[in-house]
Amino acid sequence: MKSTDSVIVSWDFSHGKDVGVLIVGKQEKGKVEIINAYQGEEAKEIYQKLVFPKSKKTIFSEEKTT
Repeated sequence: MKSTDSVIVSWDFSHGKDVGVLIVGKQEKGKVEIINAYQGEEAKEIYQKLVFPKSKKTIFSEEKTT
């Protein structure tokens, strides 16, 4: 394992229209390789850990938007 590296994290939470997804990838030699993917509640939990300070949490609404 490298002692330092970077990853690309992408997510899509469509507010109840589809299952939420969080994807982790890395770029090497101009190509992006997906190294992991999460969905549903696990994706939301990881998103919250990455984006919000430990003292804050966001609540995902299950209501559909038009």
